[in-house]
Amino acid sequence: MNYSFNLVQPFLYYKCGEFSADIPWKHKEMYHQGDYEIIICTKGPVYIQVGPVQYELNENDVLLVPPYTKMYGYKLSSQPVNFYWLHFFTKHKPSFVEDEALTSYLSGIASGSFVSSINDKVILPDFFHINEAGKILIFMNQVLDVANSYHYSEQENDYLTTAFLIELSHTYLTQLSVNRHFKNSRVSKIKEWIRANLSEELSVEDVARAFQIHPDYLTRLFKRNTHCTTLQFINELKIETAKMLLLRTNLTVSQIASHAYFIDEKNFMRRFKKMTGLTPTEYRNAYTHTHLNNPRIDPTIPLPKQLENRINITKKV
Repeated sequence: MNYSFNLVQPFLYYKCGEFSADIPWKHKEMYHQGDYEIIICTKGPVYIQVGPVQYELNENDVLLVPPYTKMYGYKLSSQPVNFYWLHFFTKHKPSFVEDEALTSYLSGIASGSFVSSINDKVILPDFFHINEAGKILIFMNQVLDVANSYHYSEQENDYLTTAFLIELSHTYLTQLSVNRHFKNSRVSKIKEWIRANLSEELSVEDVARAFQIHPDYLTRLFKRNTHCTTLQFINELKIETAKMLLLRTNLTVSQIASHAYFIDEKNFMRRFKKMTGLTPTEYRNAYTHTHLNNPRIDPTIPLPKQLENRINITKKV
């Protein structure tokens, strides 16, 4: 089932955080009073039942929990778990996307063109898996940082949440277009091979040799289907890896340079500054705020009065 949210007005941010627990653990029973929740699993399995449907969430799985629905853990997790959670409201009740309309949207996305029919929509299913989660997790950390810092305008959280959900929708729809063979399947295989064989020494020539094609042809093929060159894709993967390590570990910049497949620290810092506009340390310091909870620290966050005044919630039991 695919939800279609209207973007005429931004989503209304409620609360977010990152949850972790050791074993044994299962999700407590909750009821969503008008709000939606996005759960992004980074370590599983997490067993959650939403209404009558049972889900098993593993790494990079995404669950959308609708309002006025009971959810709870139906089974103890056998491994330590970790996931991000984000609650939001929308002023417009979403519709549901028919398969015929979805196919039309995916055709436009596959061609790399602007899709005017969904320009004002966020389309998300109740459950899906992210193949390349790095960008989404980095974005989620930015939402956490802003939401847990002081900002004079509460609307910053709303617009950042909206931007995050648009990116999540884009990720879902782009993946779906690939899975339905609208994209060049050869390029998809090449991207997976690069991801699996990423190293300090990996070059465009190495990739071309693995697929028995000329490096120039590989770059043209890549650019035609991904709008970036092969080398740009390799560097983006390395920077994405570095960003996650900066946000989620206490490793030194030198250690991160090594773990993110850069030849040395100097090369890493130069490349990072060129692609992000910040030094690695500046990037890390820019996103230091978050909201962590676990089974022992799991506060109930009441609906802020200013948010309650902006939405019309029908109380249901």
